[in-house]
Amino acid sequence: MDVVVYAALGPENRERELARRLLATALERELGLAAVPPMEREAGGKPFFPLRPDICFNLSHSHGAVVCALHDKPVGIDVERLRPPPRRLAEGMEAEAFFRLWTAKEASVKRRGLGIAALLRPLEPDPLCRYLDGLLEGCAVTVCPSEEAAVRTVAVDFFRTE
Repeated sequence: MDVVVYAALGPENRERELARRLLATALERELGLAAVPPMEREAGGKPFFPLRPDICFNLSHSHGAVVCALHDKPVGIDVERLRPPPRRLAEGMEAEAFFRLWTAKEASVKRRGLGIAALLRPLEPDPLCRYLDGLLEGCAVTVCPSEEAAVRTVAVDFFRTE
């Protein structure tokens, strides 16, 4: 199975709602599921479907940007809006370079279910991580599968009027 990444932009104050909506859209389009299965969280905070262990997913949101990754193996994803990076962490890096590295580290941690506190320790991004250049304008997006796999992206516009 390909890793499938769904992405959307929306208002900052509705990110969690949009992330759930994006997950529901991906599950319906990719797997034909009419409803999101019951969800629980691992000790590190990673969400999972206890009744559907065959479906692995991960969600991320940042300042109105939301992403969802689906696969049949553990997967992590992170999105960050490009903005001035925190000086104490960026060590002189430009915003895009910093957030490319940061999203790779965070996607690696999320795939492993370690929890965000693991980002405070020295960590190299997993070599399987892929930066998804241009998926969401003004954003850095990185997906980290558990094994080599093709990555397919789908941009969703929940706010388009026809």
